[in-house]
Amino acid sequence: MSDNIAKKIVSESFKENLVIAIWWKRAMAFVLDAIFIIGILVICTKGRISYAWELYILIENPSETIIWFLVNWFLIFAASWLYFKYSGRLMQRSLGQRFLKLAIIYGDGTMMPENNWEKRAFYKLRYLLPIIGVIIGIIDLIKIMRSDTHQSRIDWYTNTIVVMDWSLPSEIRVLLK
Repeated sequence: MSDNIAKKIVSESFKENLVIAIWWKRAMAFVLDAIFIIGILVICTKGRISYAWELYILIENPSETIIWFLVNWFLIFAASWLYFKYSGRLMQRSLGQRFLKLAIIYGDGTMMPENNWEKRAFYKLRYLLPIIGVIIGIIDLIKIMRSDTHQSRIDWYTNTIVVMDWSLPSEIRVLLK
């Protein structure tokens, strides 16, 4: 019985010391990650990935360009999913989040289990959808700003909290890379 009380006191003081990440840092981290991913794809495809955004070529000659259009978007989604999944598994955050000193922890204050990174990476793909992704991103940013916990829908789905890494206890901060 006393063990449960002690755990409760420790977990409450732990959560009181956490500094929740603010919305603009989270948005900037995603933008930095997107720039990194697209930059790698531009280098790997010698710039041909840019055809994914040239809709007028698709409209002018759909029979010849639809395949390249779909292949480019497949590459963007696949590279993004792999990036967010494996950067999360290896570093417990993405490079953009690391640059802005953000950390993702599980709802109970522990590090996120490895199998949850796939789900979180998949949910982040919605932000990459042309036009719709921007609208969804703005809605999520408004949700982050208005809620007490500053959680997006992705955070709710995966039971995570995005915090400033320097506010974490040293035993968890050591696990971040």
